[in-house]
Amino acid sequence: MFSSNQVLEVSGSLLHENEIESALEFALKYSGEEKNMQPKEIKRGCKLLYQITKDGKYCIGWGFESIPEGWLEYPFKFDIGIVSRIIRKHIYDFPLEVGNLDGNYEKGFIMQCINKCMSAEKDGIKSPDYGIVYFKPYTCFYSK
Repeated sequence: MFSSNQVLEVSGSLLHENEIESALEFALKYSGEEKNMQPKEIKRGCKLLYQITKDGKYCIGWGFESIPEGWLEYPFKFDIGIVSRIIRKHIYDFPLEVGNLDGNYEKGFIMQCINKCMSAEKDGIKSPDYGIVYFKPYTCFYSK
């Protein structure tokens, strides 16, 4: 489990299909929540969940037996590859924000850990105590 004030931020490009998958795999392993994907734990009642916030964050979280307020269960067995493609598609639909800097831009993502707190909602995330990480759109800039 991440500490309550964990700092984790990873940015990457949407042009490289495996970057979201690599980031998500790292976060699940590093947080210890990867264990919830094991058949024994699933049988016990563990589940990996998701929610999409009003501002477009795609959040990954966990539950045990019941589903926390604001979270949804995947309608299929959790698979990092499939979920990564869903996240990529979700983020790709957001417009590219181009600044006034001289260089090239491309669509990307930022993955950040969800800080634990017992409040009903924080930063648009419902039941954040069950959150692991979220992904949001990001513009990758390459200077000349």
